[in-house]
Amino acid sequence: MLRELLVTLMDCRGTNGNYLFAKGRFVRRGFSADPSFELTKSVIIKDSRTTTTGCAHGLFLKRYNSRGIWRTLKRSVQLPRAYECLAAALRLQQAGIATPEVLLASRYYLITEALPEGTVFLNRTPELTADAADVIAKMHDSGIYHGDLNLRNIYFLDGKYGFIDLDSAKLFPKGIPKTLRRKDMARLVSSCAIEYIWRGEPLSEEGLDDFSDALANRYREKTGRELGRTELKARIQYLIRRKLRR
Repeated sequence: MLRELLVTLMDCRGTNGNYLFAKGRFVRRGFSADPSFELTKSVIIKDSRTTTTGCAHGLFLKRYNSRGIWRTLKRSVQLPRAYECLAAALRLQQAGIATPEVLLASRYYLITEALPEGTVFLNRTPELTADAADVIAKMHDSGIYHGDLNLRNIYFLDGKYGFIDLDSAKLFPKGIPKTLRRKDMARLVSSCAIEYIWRGEPLSEEGLDDFSDALANRYREKTGRELGRTELKARIQYLIRRKLRR
């Protein structure tokens, strides 16, 4: 995984690459901005212990916060999360899968293009979830594991599905293990079930099973991979219970 990530990053800054690398930053050629200054001008979307995000002038900005000694030390020895997001975004684009273009990636900041008006996120329209199985299958067959495949991280724009929030994404050039394929799909199904619960329209147990089976069958048709009905169902139920306990 790490080797694939590093190869991807090296390629993107090569002679014919689209990124320049200097002072610990990957910057898209032709892009110039001070991320800390841009964030001060942003409309803040989220400000937590781990991240601060905002939008300004067609940009989406994320700052990775290091609050606490342990987190600071841990971040100092890890590959920056923004680098991992850049590598995953590049691989998605190579596979023909939509995701916002990364403009800057450094140890503490990530800047991407902001999605335009008219973008529909699946948490607003969970009925679109079933058709997302095709692009998830394509993503997995391209060796990309998302890691946080909930409805808020999948969007629909111009007739195509796309992905955001690639902080947990991993690259598997020799193929994604079955357990991780199942985890991505279980997170998707459980996220959809939770969304209907919050709307006051919970799926029945039979309805949830039918929905899960339909997604798994469509996924199998595209990938030739079985996810394991019993294991998938158990994982979905576990994620739903964990979410409802919070």
